[in-house]
Amino acid sequence: MIKLNFAGIRTRKELHQYLEDKLQLPESQGESLDNIYDFLTMAAGRLHIIVEGMSRNHTRLGGYLDGVLRTLRAAEAVTEGLTLEVREQMDADKEWLDNPAVVEQSCAYSRPVMVALSDAPVPVSGQEGLMYRAEGMPCLRLCFANAADVQIDIGGVRYPFLETDKDVWTVDLPLDPGFYYVHLYVDNCLVLSPFLPIGYGHCRPANYIEVGPMEEFCLMRDVPHGTIRHEYFASAATGRTETCVCYVPPGYEESGEEYPVLYLQHGFGENERGWIWQGKANHIMDNLLADGKAVPMLIVMANGMVMTECGAGKVGLKHELFLKELTQDLIPFIEKKYRVKKDRQYRAMAGLSMGSMQTSMLIGTYPELFAWAGLFSGFLHNLVGDHPDNSHLEQIGKPGFSRSMRLLFRGMGRQDEFWKHFEEDDAFCEENGLSCVRREYEGGHDWNVWRKCIRDFLPMLFV
Repeated sequence: MIKLNFAGIRTRKELHQYLEDKLQLPESQGESLDNIYDFLTMAAGRLHIIVEGMSRNHTRLGGYLDGVLRTLRAAEAVTEGLTLEVREQMDADKEWLDNPAVVEQSCAYSRPVMVALSDAPVPVSGQEGLMYRAEGMPCLRLCFANAADVQIDIGGVRYPFLETDKDVWTVDLPLDPGFYYVHLYVDNCLVLSPFLPIGYGHCRPANYIEVGPMEEFCLMRDVPHGTIRHEYFASAATGRTETCVCYVPPGYEESGEEYPVLYLQHGFGENERGWIWQGKANHIMDNLLADGKAVPMLIVMANGMVMTECGAGKVGLKHELFLKELTQDLIPFIEKKYRVKKDRQYRAMAGLSMGSMQTSMLIGTYPELFAWAGLFSGFLHNLVGDHPDNSHLEQIGKPGFSRSMRLLFRGMGRQDEFWKHFEEDDAFCEENGLSCVRREYEGGHDWNVWRKCIRDFLPMLFV
């Protein structure tokens, strides 16, 4: 396959050189359409030529560009194995716009980047990243030099980019507002773009995008902000130094008071930063506190992807080991370092997906520790492993468990792929008389649902 993109070519001399390079012609052979015709008709084997950028450059090269296309079509007509594909270009002359809703990405990638020591502003046409067309269509504009094919995978759907200028690739994305993990493929290789936000998901650093406008409840507003603190603690459970992220509410340093604590967990393949970078939990909590809708509290987020050696130098996930780490190591660490209340009435546990399984196992195994619990896209049953341990359900199913819990919150998206498991948990709750607050949202197994879960869950805590 040979891809010819004429969008960035400005003179006939540049075009001649471009054709020589792309078609691997001898020097000066690109100046003659006859030479190009001869080369193509004598080519052996199968050859597919893709032509792009005709409309963008027609005003510069006019009839000569038409002549090149006629030559390619003529060669195709008489040459076995030669095929020609002329692609329509998206209208790249439309104005590229910054996000009309100010989208705070919790990282610096969307902010201006100094590209030269000059007073001149960076031209909009030179920017990379998520942008919006004049009519509001979200689109990506990224630069990949010498690439032949660029695609992006979003939720299992592949969207092909078009090379709208030399080495500049663009794609329109017909997406609803919200959060999306994205996977970029350049010539079939998975790459990470520094011009899109980067979080941790799918067990690796991963790009994501926020298609605006973001919902008001998770925007960074002009209100007092809590602080995000990255802590290290020794874990006897794992034999390693582990990390956690703590949200400390505004006014903590000055108040001298003790605070309740929510231990909040991420899902499979993510880490302790997920609820900040992807979940916007700090902004959500700031806004709730400013509006008087929540009790000030610490939110502690740890890495639930606990890995252990499996023999032969391999490591594997042992998510149930997190129960021991949290109860024996993390809770004592937090209660020693921070001014927090130590009674179960002031301690909550919550998590999404895999984190919800860990939450269910914790409240069932250690009912004396937690009086509040939240399961987001959540499971009462443990589903991990060939023979998952569900002994915690015996405690949860006892008649006194519901009476001892101040809150059991279950939230889920109506389009979640794990819906049948939520129905199984519904049946378990009904059979055992287990009372809960159950909320459904539009959406699937993703952060757009989990943000709504935490928004609704936080105001119910410690009241």
